Amino acid sequence: MRREGPVIFAAIAGLAVIISGLFATDALKVVKDELDQWYLITTAFMVLVGLINLNLLHVRKISQKKEGWGYSIVLLAGMYFFIVFGLMRGSLGDAQYGWAYNATIVPMSATTFSLLMFYIGSASYRAFRARTAEATVLLLSAVVMMIGVVPIGRVIWSRLPDITSWILDYPNTAGIRGIQLGACIGGMATALRILVGIERGHLGGEG
Repeated sequence: MRREGPVIFAAIAGLAVIISGLFATDALKVVKDELDQWYLITTAFMVLVGLINLNLLHVRKISQKKEGWGYSIVLLAGMYFFIVFGLMRGSLGDAQYGWAYNATIVPMSATTFSLLMFYIGSASYRAFRARTAEATVLLLSAVVMMIGVVPIGRVIWSRLPDITSWILDYPNTAGIRGIQLGACIGGMATALRILVGIERGHLGGEG
C-alpha cells in the first residue's frame, strides 16, 4: 500500500477538484476549500524541506572547502538574514524590509537577466544561420523585427514598422498560442496519467 495508497488518494483528490469545478455545489466547495488548505500546508512543508536540504548541502560544502565555498557562505548569510529580518519586520509592506529586498534581490535579478543577454545572443547567432528554409525565414523575420522597432527602420522604409507589427500580431501570436495549446494538452495528459495511476514518477518510481 505504500504505492497504491498515494495513487488512490491523488486520484480521489484530483477528481474532487475537477468535479467541484464542473458542479458548484456547497458540499463540493467545502471539499475543494479543504483540499486547497492541505495544498498550502504541504507547500509550506516542501519549502521547509528545501530549506533544510539547501542548508545541509552548503554547510557540507563550506566544511570541506570545496570549490566556490565562499559563495555558499554568502548564500547562507543572505538566506538567514532575510529569514530573521522577515520574522522580525513582517512582510514587504514594511519600509525597511522592502528596502532590503529592493536593494538586493532586484539588482541581482537585473544582473542575471543582463548576463542572459549574452547567452541569448550566442544562441541566436547559431540559430539564425540560413542553412535550411526554416532558418532562413527565422533570420529574415529577426532582421525585420530588429530594424523595424528602432527609429532607423522608419527612415529606411516607412512601411517597415507596420510589417513588424503584423509579424507580432499574427505569426508570433499564432505560434505562442500553438505552444500554449500544446503545453495545456500535455499537462492534461500528464494529469490524466497521474489520476489513473499510470504516471508514478512523483512517487520515486518510474513513470
